[in-house]
Amino acid sequence: MSLITKNIVFMLGMMAFLAIAGCATTSTPTTPMIPQTPQTDCPADLALKIEPQSPLMNCDVAAPKLYGYYKGYCQNGKAHGQGKAIGKDAYEGQFINGSPHGQGVYMWGDGKCFTGQFKQGVPQIPHVGCEVADPRLRGTYSGECRGGKASNRGKAVGIDTYQGEFLDGVLNGQGTYVWPNGDRYIGQFKQGEADGRGVMRYADGVEETGLWQNGELVK
Repeated sequence: MSLITKNIVFMLGMMAFLAIAGCATTSTPTTPMIPQTPQTDCPADLALKIEPQSPLMNCDVAAPKLYGYYKGYCQNGKAHGQGKAIGKDAYEGQFINGSPHGQGVYMWGDGKCFTGQFKQGVPQIPHVGCEVADPRLRGTYSGECRGGKASNRGKAVGIDTYQGEFLDGVLNGQGTYVWPNGDRYIGQFKQGEADGRGVMRYADGVEETGLWQNGELVK
């Protein structure tokens, strides 16, 4: 057998081996990374209560639900630097010009928390899907989108769960909102709040039905 013939036979053998190896190799499908839902266990030293040594608001805090008491650094009459604000909700961490900005811990009135980064008052909670404005609903979104924001019908799952209508990432229209303790509101929403006809069904069996405005039952 000539040298050329031997080379041809060798190359054909290698090609056959590679073809068999390629068929035997299977690729592992990749699973998309789903962000963890916001941390809900609050640090033991962060309590939604007024500390005896906490002064009245001597520095402006931009978030209405944090207005009440403030302890920390100020600049030009605004919370700036490390501080702690307590109102209906509580926040401890970095402020810039009155807004939570930087590393901090936010505690909602029902005791749920988010620990992480804030930007101009907005917690930077990891999220998959179209943008949802309510930080408690950031986590995953499935449904219709427009301009990168949840629109029309969809479902958002974070600390809380909402399924219904959206407008530019905000709850708007008919929907169902469920809290971790089992409370749920079924009815109309406007600009992110219960607004219109609806029923609030509490986990203990109590119901409130009527006309809602800005999240409050008015009649």
